[in-house]
Parts: sequence; C-alpha cells; structure tokens
Amino acid sequence: MFLINFFLYKILPPIIFFYDAHILYRIKKAVGLAMCRYIKNKGIDLRIHGHCRFIDPDYLSIGDYVRIGYGCFFYCKGGIKIGNNVQFSRNITIYSLNHNYESSAIPYDNTFKSSEPVIIGDNVWIGMNASILPGVEIGEGAIIGMGAIVTQNVKPGAIIINNSSFDLKSRDMEHYNKLKEEERFFGKLYPNY
Repeated sequence: MFLINFFLYKILPPIIFFYDAHILYRIKKAVGLAMCRYIKNKGIDLRIHGHCRFIDPDYLSIGDYVRIGYGCFFYCKGGIKIGNNVQFSRNITIYSLNHNYESSAIPYDNTFKSSEPVIIGDNVWIGMNASILPGVEIGEGAIIGMGAIVTQNVKPGAIIINNSSFDLKSRDMEHYNKLKEEERFFGKLYPNY
C-alpha cells in the first residue's frame, strides 16, 4: 500500500504536470497543423489550435490570419464563409443546414430541409461555446459572447450575448476603423499566439 500511495502522490503528479505543461501543447499544435491540410479554400496563416471537426470541408472558405480554437465543430455542407482575421475561441459549433423534420420519419429522415450558408465578416471575435445556426450572417467587427446562440443576422460592430436578439452594445466604430486602416490585426500582430 505504501508503494502505491508513494507512486500516486509523489511520482505521478510531477509526470502529469510535465506532460500537461510541455508535451500536450505540442501534440495539440501538431494536430492543428494536420487539420489545416483538410481545408482547401484557406488564406494565409490559418492556425487551428488542436483537434476540431470539419464535416464536408470542401464547402468551407477561410480568409487570412484566422485562428480556430480547440474543439470547434463546423458542419459545412450548406456553405461556410469566414472572412479575414476572425478569431474563434474553443468549442464553437457552426451548422449550415438542418435535418428535414417535415419528412416521412420522426423526428427527421436522412435528408436535409435546407442548406443556408453561414457568412462571418472580417475581424469577428467569437467566444467559447457559441453556436451559429444556418443562414446567419455576422457583420464585420462583431463580437459574439461566450455561450451565445446566434439565430439571426448580426450587425457590423454589434456585441451579442446570450442570443442574437439582444445587442449588448456596439463597438466604437471610429476606433475600429482607425485600427483597420493601420492594419492592426491580431493574426498579423501576434503570429505565434
């Protein structure tokens, strides 16, 4: 019993800490690099930070300097277009089509009711665990808060929390346009982040 406790409480914790601090990060980075190969329509300097899932990536178009966090899920069959310098946090879900619930089976069959592209403008920031539904267009410079479920279009510069029917506030567009003019884009300024 002494040897088991010694191993569990003295030997194992530093090994796990070392793995988590120094090895796991490198594994996630390598997985992200491998994931980039599956996306044909992409701009320069795309970074995927760990394992994500892209269903039908041929229908996905990504601009320059885009960052996609760990655990994102994109169902691309209906079309997903992502602008330049878009920053995705972790665990974001985007669907561009829905199952056919008006079919000959309950709750739905193996066909899709509609395919509506999702369009995300330049310089958008999407927070962790957000979900974006088919047909939504997110305007340039918008911010989607953590956990938001976006069911309708988002105006440029809008800041959305909880759901897309509630604009918390808007960005200072004068300041935004000044930074845009100076090309102060996150992906360019912090290429290794």
